[in-house]
Amino acid sequence: MQALAGGIPLLITTIKQQSKDLATELKRVDWPAKDKVLSSTYAVVVVSVFVGVFLWCADWLISWGMKFILPHH
Repeated sequence: MQALAGGIPLLITTIKQQSKDLATELKRVDWPAKDKVLSSTYAVVVVSVFVGVFLWCADWLISWGMKFILPHH
């Protein structure tokens, strides 16, 4: 709320300064190479599919086992 005390011009100046600071920081970032990003993405997809299939199998197995424990109505 302090930025609004000086009015809209101060707010616009603050936003411009923040944008310049952001651009400067983004230039300093050490971005990973495309092949590294792709290999990491593939690893995440493979692990996610594996975990999903494992949880689906565990759920199915538990549901199947519960048929013998709980009575049916």
